[in-house]
Amino acid sequence: ERVIAAKGSKRVMLKNNQQAKFDTVLVPIAQVALAPADRPDVAFDAFFTHILMHELVHGLGPHGITVGGRLTTVRQELKEASSAIEEAKADITGLFALQFLIDQGQLPKAMERTIYTTFLASAFRSIRFGISEAHGRGQAVQLNYLLDRGAVVVNADGTFAVVAEKIREAVAALAGDIMTLQAAGDYAAARTMLDTFGVIRPETQAVLPRLGSDLLELF
Repeated sequence: ERVIAAKGSKRVMLKNNQQAKFDTVLVPIAQVALAPADRPDVAFDAFFTHILMHELVHGLGPHGITVGGRLTTVRQELKEASSAIEEAKADITGLFALQFLIDQGQLPKAMERTIYTTFLASAFRSIRFGISEAHGRGQAVQLNYLLDRGAVVVNADGTFAVVAEKIREAVAALAGDIMTLQAAGDYAAARTMLDTFGVIRPETQAVLPRLGSDLLELF
């Protein structure tokens, strides 16, 4: 927090590395986890740009905060819940930021069709490692929140799909919830969010074995 406050933050992205990850891992995962109609909307530009926004958003939002009249940090107040909450924040607020940039004409309008479906496929890329790691648990929080909001649905065949008319509102709501509890340094709210949403539910667990052992070990 001290370095970010004094100097800001910098990100270096290796695009060829991400292209390999997309081709080798994400596309095969999409073929298993997503509904057939949604699979063509999994796109590298959406994947890479969301990762970029994820990293940028880590440097934004609450860091140094005031709780009960004392200066502190989000990390100190949220304790062991901080890492998973921060990863969820970066993901979902990065997705919100992508939509904002599309709405402002800074990114192609066509990307609006691909960002949410690519994000959904990428959720399984993180969750397949389990919820003992911050990225996996943070991603579980997001997926379950979106499912409960009806922004993502599970089809009869066990595949997942985005509900276009609900996804934007649900993404904005979760981004707001996370940023608010971070700004307040609300440890109880963070624990409740992780305990409620940071789990692998049966419909998600059913997909993971179908990914195959090779995909479970990559990236």
